Amino acid sequence: MKRAIVLSLALAAVSPVHGADPAELLRRVDEARNPLKSFVVDVELTSYEKGRTSVSKYRVYGKGSDRSLVEFREPATDKGKFLLMSRDAMWIYLPDTSRPIRISPLQRLSGQASNGDVARTSFTVDYEAREAAEDRVEERDAWRLDLVARDPAVAYKSVRLWIDRGTLQPIMADFSVVSGKRIKRAHYREYGTMARRSVVTLVEIEDLLRPGFRTVMRYSNLQEKDNPEKMFNKESLGKW
Repeated sequence: MKRAIVLSLALAAVSPVHGADPAELLRRVDEARNPLKSFVVDVELTSYEKGRTSVSKYRVYGKGSDRSLVEFREPATDKGKFLLMSRDAMWIYLPDTSRPIRISPLQRLSGQASNGDVARTSFTVDYEAREAAEDRVEERDAWRLDLVARDPAVAYKSVRLWIDRGTLQPIMADFSVVSGKRIKRAHYREYGTMARRSVVTLVEIEDLLRPGFRTVMRYSNLQEKDNPEKMFNKESLGKW
């Protein structure tokens, strides 16, 4: 699939809206991104880079809002690899190594998607939301939130997030690093019903430093699942 990304940002002058609760808006966004306390979901990443297309598939197991385990499923050469995020720490397990390796959530997993993009499911845990402002983006009335990281270990220092004022679903988010430079933009393109809940099913990620490089994340088969505690212990990676 090849298509140009056309952005139509009609940004009006923004002003704080004291009747909107930033924390509640952020909580509603997280409900659309992951509404379950213990779950499993399939994630497919399709990356488009300089005319080349690649596909990777993962199964993500989550517990609470700050622990997740990513099982590599495709391509076949990646089978046996696991990525664990526990609070603000992340490790990768490779079949040919004896111990998990500590890594950064900001490192790329596939295409424009970082480790943290796939493994982390909660804005509320990682960020503090500033005052909500009225805005307009992609021809939709929106709330705009500026999010600031609660901890320096978080992958992105700040996030600017736009939320549909009618549905309270996320529309778009810009991600910035410590220097303040915006490096990535996520578009929340599609929604569907999984596990009897309305959730995001497709996110498109643009590389703002390399125009034309993008990754599409598709979510499917979301299910509530009582994942055992041992799955989220780094000493158990590759053994369960």
